[in-house]
Amino acid sequence: MMGKNKKSYAIVLPMLAVLFSIIFGTLSVLIINHQMSMIIDKQEKYLGDTLSLQLAKITKNSIINKDILSLQIELDDMLRIDGIGFVAVYDASMQILSKAERVTQINNRNILGNKYINPITIENEIAGYAVIQFYEGFFSSYFKGKNKVIVLLFIGIFSTLIYISVKLGKNLSVRLNNINEQLPNNSEGTMDELSILENRLKPLISSRTNSQAFGMEERYEESTILAVECKNLTILKTRVNPEHLESLMYQFDILINKVSDIYGATRFNADQRCIYLKFKKKSTADDYPLRALCCSSVIHSLGDKLLDTHGIQLELASALINVRCKNFKSQLLRESARGDYLTLLQSMLEQAVGGEILLDEKTKNHKALERAHLSPPSEKSLLFRVEKLDDACKKLTNQQIEILASDI
Repeated sequence: MMGKNKKSYAIVLPMLAVLFSIIFGTLSVLIINHQMSMIIDKQEKYLGDTLSLQLAKITKNSIINKDILSLQIELDDMLRIDGIGFVAVYDASMQILSKAERVTQINNRNILGNKYINPITIENEIAGYAVIQFYEGFFSSYFKGKNKVIVLLFIGIFSTLIYISVKLGKNLSVRLNNINEQLPNNSEGTMDELSILENRLKPLISSRTNSQAFGMEERYEESTILAVECKNLTILKTRVNPEHLESLMYQFDILINKVSDIYGATRFNADQRCIYLKFKKKSTADDYPLRALCCSSVIHSLGDKLLDTHGIQLELASALINVRCKNFKSQLLRESARGDYLTLLQSMLEQAVGGEILLDEKTKNHKALERAHLSPPSEKSLLFRVEKLDDACKKLTNQQIEILASDI
């Protein structure tokens, strides 16, 4: 399994979404509050000027007739309008003639807002003043409901954005990590998943074989060894034009190297008609036998593609075994251990026919191959033949075959 990346998209995308939400939300609140304050002030001023002008008109006759009772009735009627907390009529010297106040729980003038004053004119002379005051915050109270709706809307939008960013970030991170785990050139570091993917795609694009250093830090090494034999190579040497055969086999070598890079295999020297690939266990979660099996399937399919383009059929047979070898410091001992499992692979290939992929029982029982369809080629056989891969592996190998076959 990959280590946790410090620049993971599962962390970066939600952080960006939260940062965007905070910045956008703050700016939006400031702008909306400013706009609403302007609207409230304009609305209050317009209504205050209008009502004070109306009050000045309707009280003119009462002032002319000095009818204080009628004046008080008119003020009481004006006070019934919602939001008005104080109305009064003053004479020309600003002495109060009559007033009306709404009875409130806090009966003082401090809760009242701005005064809106309009002169009462009689024959172009100012006879008095009409005064109206609204309750402080009366107009803004009408916008509280809208503010709550806007706040809830923003919370819903930002929560959805953050939720989507978390899901997308995790999904993107998991998908990129899954892709990275299937590619060669495993590298640990502080890079994000996309940078790791770009780094690991280099073997697929450049078709270079990267040498893998032999690690001595572990005492034992677990791996799967794949042997691929060309059954009819001897016949091809006698029946096919040597230059044509050399061109074909050289192209097959290039394809083998590309497939080895894709599946993280190390190719070592061939013996007689065989190609040997080692799939080293890289971690406890590494399905290295499955990598070897898929690699073998791709190689067989590419052999069939060569028949379509060159008219020459390569009768390929493969054998896989899991081995656990001690990491000897002595090269001689390492070669001796290699000779033991190569002998076993040779005996397995002798029982295989063209197109078959055989496994021994130990390899067959590995949990990484539990979804592969395997069966013994005969009742008495101790080996197991690969009938087909599971759907996921089949889809993956088909995509790789399509890419690699484009170079044939």
